Amino acid sequence: MDLKAAWEYQGVTAVIHWDGFDSQIFTLIVGREEKVYTAHATYLCQSPVFEKICYGHFQESQTFEIRLPEDEPQAIRALIQYLYTGRFLDYGTIESGRGPAGAATQLADLLIMADKYQLHDFQILVAKNLDAIIDVEERPIDFLWIMQATYASVTELDKSRRKHFKNFASQLPKPNLMGKSLREVFDECISGGGVLAIDLVSALWLDYHIQLRSLRSNPEKMILDAFAMVKASGGDLNDFMSKIYAVELKKSARSSE
Repeated sequence: MDLKAAWEYQGVTAVIHWDGFDSQIFTLIVGREEKVYTAHATYLCQSPVFEKICYGHFQESQTFEIRLPEDEPQAIRALIQYLYTGRFLDYGTIESGRGPAGAATQLADLLIMADKYQLHDFQILVAKNLDAIIDVEERPIDFLWIMQATYASVTELDKSRRKHFKNFASQLPKPNLMGKSLREVFDECISGGGVLAIDLVSALWLDYHIQLRSLRSNPEKMILDAFAMVKASGGDLNDFMSKIYAVELKKSARSSE
């Protein structure tokens, strides 16, 4: 199988530049299932991370085999497609993701990978595709459903993925300004607590979040305290956030005297 046929087999059907095909071929073994892909060093080394692996004093530079057990195979495949073609073809779409939530999850994972491998232009491209799916201002309820579905597989440690969704969530109106339908969905999202609730609240009360950190307080604890107050006595979450922030501000003033 010649090189062109091999790349057609791996799914790259766009026009690619052939001037890098005389460089060393590396085998990438990806994920727990050890999916195998191949790529030329010239293209891989557009990433500073892969450049160090391919040409640094590492075992991989001698074996020409790179193991990536923590990466998602289809995401790596999309990354390789981008390195060869300048675009990714069939990942992070409504069809490939089986709906907006799946596509958004795939694109969020690609953003994390683009950051991991220091591919700034790839990050911009992926972010544009994610923006096309997630339109917070025009379709805020759809965004919350997407976020809820995505966070079903998000843990506290998935800080990179959470960061991107929190940026989108910050575009939502404050709960007291939400319409009835949007408020009902928002309340459902935060009712279960967990990282989804923490990220939604910290995104919407970002001013408190930043100022609390400046006071050396713990914003996440503040949010959990506010949830507990709402659960115990009812009332508006915004009021409780304001009250807790005022208490923290007084504590900080006393400690600095």
